[in-house]
Amino acid sequence: MSGAYWDAVVRNVVDDLSTAGPGARNAQLNAASFALGRCAHLPGADIDAALLQLTQAGEQIGLAAPEIRATMASGFRRGTDNPRDIEDGSMPFEPPAIERLMRRLAKAKLIEADVEDVQTKIDRAQAKLKSCVTITPDTAQACRPALLYLNGRGISARALDGQAAFSPNVASGPALVFPARDADGQVTGLQAVLVDADGERREHKGVRKFSHGRIAGSTFQIGPDDAADVILTEGPEDALSAHMAAPTARVVCTFGKAGLRSYTPPRGASVTILADPDLDVSTVVDAIGGGGTAFRVVRFDRLDENCTDANEYLQTHGVEALATAIVGADTADDVRAAEAEAKYDWPTPWKFTLDVPPRRWLYGDHLVRGYVSVLASAGGVGKTSMQIVEALSLATGRDLLGEPVHEGPTNVWLVNLEDPMEELTRRIAAACRYYGIKREEIDGRLFVDAGRDLRMTFARSGRDGVTTDGAMTDYMISKISENEIGAVSIDPWVAALGINENDNAEMNLAVGAVRSVADATDCAISLVHHIRKANGDQAGADHIRGASSLLGAARAARAINKITQEQAIAELGVPEDQSLGLFRVDNAKANLTLPPDKAVYRRMVGVQMPSGEYVGVCTAFSPPDLFDGITAGDTLRVQRLIHKAAQEDVPYRKSSRATQWVGHAVSQAIDADVAPAKVRALLKSWLASGVLAEEPYKDARSGRETTIIVVGEWVTRDEAGL
Repeated sequence: MSGAYWDAVVRNVVDDLSTAGPGARNAQLNAASFALGRCAHLPGADIDAALLQLTQAGEQIGLAAPEIRATMASGFRRGTDNPRDIEDGSMPFEPPAIERLMRRLAKAKLIEADVEDVQTKIDRAQAKLKSCVTITPDTAQACRPALLYLNGRGISARALDGQAAFSPNVASGPALVFPARDADGQVTGLQAVLVDADGERREHKGVRKFSHGRIAGSTFQIGPDDAADVILTEGPEDALSAHMAAPTARVVCTFGKAGLRSYTPPRGASVTILADPDLDVSTVVDAIGGGGTAFRVVRFDRLDENCTDANEYLQTHGVEALATAIVGADTADDVRAAEAEAKYDWPTPWKFTLDVPPRRWLYGDHLVRGYVSVLASAGGVGKTSMQIVEALSLATGRDLLGEPVHEGPTNVWLVNLEDPMEELTRRIAAACRYYGIKREEIDGRLFVDAGRDLRMTFARSGRDGVTTDGAMTDYMISKISENEIGAVSIDPWVAALGINENDNAEMNLAVGAVRSVADATDCAISLVHHIRKANGDQAGADHIRGASSLLGAARAARAINKITQEQAIAELGVPEDQSLGLFRVDNAKANLTLPPDKAVYRRMVGVQMPSGEYVGVCTAFSPPDLFDGITAGDTLRVQRLIHKAAQEDVPYRKSSRATQWVGHAVSQAIDADVAPAKVRALLKSWLASGVLAEEPYKDARSGRETTIIVVGEWVTRDEAGL
């Protein structure tokens, strides 16, 4: 179950409340809160946002704020006590989790503080049970609706053994009532199965079972209390069925999957689990095993594909067949092995071939069909603008940034979870204006979704671990396929996560969800992520923020580094009028191709729009060639001047503030008018290549330590053309 289901519930209850008329408004608010509480345990449930929407809807129809909070607290609490049973593996809240949730919501002033403590709820449940009629042969007539219900499910009245009860008034009608008891045998809660006068199941506000008091952690038991053989079931009807088939065993109903995991078997007991098809047996056994407990398992769907539980098997095959199934239960280890064998089919022999299709690159050597790539950058550098221009390159099939577009025009989807749509539209329009892109070039090829409120969450961490949004990924797959989209950009990736980005296991699951989309659609997906502070160093693979599994899952990764104006002038030799808005794009990972032999540079330029404002657009940029016009002979002359000065004990200094700065030697040897920025850039390059070297030096007059420049590896006369 995904967030899509939760969203539908929220929309429905808010719509119903918004249209509630006088006299029905409070009741409708209570029902809406109840519905939210029933689904609050499901993955993707944004409880705070939903309650806020209900509050706003309540205020719009004239309800007072204190009344709204009190009503929502009551309805929401009852809903959490009666969680919706949806077969998606999600577990209902345990009592401590409910209490923490209610306290948090009250602290956030979304609901009123719950003044009713747990003991009060237990007391009310016990009082409710005392008002019910215990089902015995003597009370058969009074309990007729409950007995008709049980008879319809193949359960005899004798199986009840006086352990269940009947109430004529639960949720406006009759109900079969099962007590939930703690380890001391005290009643802590009730589960009521709603029936009508003819023994048929009924619903009340979408609910077929109601819980009172505290159910979680308590059980319904039938059979001998001291029996060494224990049979575990999720539901009371299955427990009664098992009691008919195995009357000498202790049968325990845990009221759901969460209860199975919290049950403590008697030491040394032999436990048989009557498992529904969706039960993770390994998780249950690992949670409650130990103490010499032996576990066996019955999977009824493997005995009969049309049966999912003990009661269905009883109805179909009879009590003797059910008894045989229980006696013949498989060991838990055998069940695990069978599940593993059904799930895996390894290894696979490789068939020799040299006829392998080439990789299908879309853009440069960064985006390839069927793979996930990463673009990492600090904020405010130009990554979004670069993504826009790359998307326009793909949509038009035009080489806008010096990167080849391999397949020609390709449908591309930009998803921006940070900037509002208006801002993204402004940037796209500016890029189209700069590059002269016409409407007809991109109509039907460029898809754009943006905004902080855009809900796209691939994975979310909760009390039951990390869950992925299968409904959302399925929707993406269908829309990408339907619109023949070849490339998708998600910016920023962290905004599509509800997990700890530093946890490798959680990040793996999240990236796996994205990879499933790429696999199913054969599209290229780019995840735009942030980098950590590099403390002055250039960012690379090691600086990509969060879990390393993100980079591990990507087939290609790029890191963007900002170039300061000082760096542009001093290190790259860029003229001052072109030195702003520069950044460098480096390959941080290139699994599918060789890394480039040189860095790629980009420059942000201001484009004036019809409104008069300027908007930044990413453009290709090539720094000037430092050695344009510089020969090996020039380099040799620089070396000779430096060497001569060292021999005369007046060596050239590294510091540009020194009178004897080495830059003066460069200017003298090459051109007295050479720009200081180019001189600095040349020196840096020569030092990096070993043509020049640094040495410590103690000045004889001042006695101070300094750094001088000396000749490294000499340029030969042949290299200099002499």
